Amino acid sequence: MIPRNTKLKSREIQVPGDKSLSHRSVLFAALSKGKSKVTGFLEAEDPLHTMSAFTKLGLKTQKIRPGEYEFESPGKDKLVGHNVELDFGNAGTGIRLSAGLICGLPGVNAILTGDDSLKKRPMGRIIKPLMSMGASIAGLGEKETAPLKIQGKQLGAYKYESPIASAQIKSCLMLAAISSSTELEYSENILSRDHTENMFRFLGNKIEYLTPLHFKISPPYVLNGGEFKVPGDISSAAFFLVLGVLAKEGNLLIQNIGLNPARIGILTTLELMGAKIEVLNRRIECGEPVGDLKTYPSTLKKVNIPEELIPSIIDEIPILSVAGLFTEGGFEIRHAEELRAKESDRIHTMVSNFRALGIEVEEFQDGYALDGTSKHSENVWASLKTGKRIPILSFMDHRIAMSFLILKALSGFKLEIDETSWIETSFPGFEELLKGCLNE
Repeated sequence: MIPRNTKLKSREIQVPGDKSLSHRSVLFAALSKGKSKVTGFLEAEDPLHTMSAFTKLGLKTQKIRPGEYEFESPGKDKLVGHNVELDFGNAGTGIRLSAGLICGLPGVNAILTGDDSLKKRPMGRIIKPLMSMGASIAGLGEKETAPLKIQGKQLGAYKYESPIASAQIKSCLMLAAISSSTELEYSENILSRDHTENMFRFLGNKIEYLTPLHFKISPPYVLNGGEFKVPGDISSAAFFLVLGVLAKEGNLLIQNIGLNPARIGILTTLELMGAKIEVLNRRIECGEPVGDLKTYPSTLKKVNIPEELIPSIIDEIPILSVAGLFTEGGFEIRHAEELRAKESDRIHTMVSNFRALGIEVEEFQDGYALDGTSKHSENVWASLKTGKRIPILSFMDHRIAMSFLILKALSGFKLEIDETSWIETSFPGFEELLKGCLNE
């Protein structure tokens, strides 16, 4: 277990807007006829790529001030694009959700592409069900990866049982059904994030729930412009939650954070580990629960993380793993094979970087385990404290880079992260905010 020495300034901070909701605000604005307004929009590369893509299909955008935009759409039936190339950069959410929406637009034929990292991520999970709806979509890369070639067309009613809990698959198929004004019946085995459902209802639509994990949507759909308020992203707040609970002294108040029940697994997991985090000023905005989070220095212990929590912490596992280095008894994560399909193979990425630090890690297909209590670990911490410089590979993954920057701040280890520019995809200003929290 790494000793805790970091002192924080007690201060109030804000993190950028929720990335998932920022993507969806663009997509629903594009589908909806008329004007929409969004505040709190995440002005990072990923959602900005999604915005740029839909301007090529007829969505008009105007920036009012930082984080505030007005959109105007001719409506889904008048979105048009002939042989257009849409660049989604590193945005896996952007390309997968947009693919579903565009498949149901007869006026669009397009190539959806992105950077080298995006082109490695699996797309078969959306291609197969979309084709079953009648979509014309093909992955032009190896193993059904991007670029995606899509010929928009009228899709048919569809019933789908998802083999995995994935908000991206669910949202992709929902948007395909909505854009094509057809029916979708969807079920999953574990509840995944429901941002798309919340925004869909916020616009005045109904969802028929057959069970909590099984629902149906049916046309006609209400698609008029709305006003969306995007709260801070809890996945971004997670880095400062870990920083706050592992500091030796100081409190952080992280304001205006989205507390969607399918996203607060990070709070549940940290509290199971012994973290003290207080939720203040609870409220509802645009169908999403919101609140402020206050951290207190805490002593963490190893816990068995329940399988049912994994979908709600999948993006936070890298920073939770860093917390595990400071935890009594070590850290283990299982049932998380989905990590291998993220911006990088995050199981391999975390394991290889921990091993570069000299930490003994056991790798599994669905996770990994480390024991921070062994004599070997104590020797590792001692050697790292001598100032030995350790190269860390980010693998073009923003959450890996941020996680190891937090480790560097908490431990004092001389970590040399190969590249941090990827952080701009989700959290502009992260390094400056982190530096401003440290009482140096």
